[in-house]
Amino acid sequence: MKKKPDHLIWYSKDKKVISCDETNKVLNENYLEMVNIIQSCYDDAILMGCGDQDFKDKIMSLTDNLEFSLGKK
Repeated sequence: MKKKPDHLIWYSKDKKVISCDETNKVLNENYLEMVNIIQSCYDDAILMGCGDQDFKDKIMSLTDNLEFSLGKK
């Protein structure tokens, strides 16, 4: 696996760089947590005989179908 970035540049809805250090810290920590979880799940799937492309397709589908959920009932 490629080296995980320890600092990513994040952009707002209007394509401006988010400059708040605390926001960037939280976003980067969340990103690295997702990388670790997905990597662990991927390793498990491969060890249990799942095809690597099938797993990747499902993860892509998951991200493609994400919706903002806070405040929704």
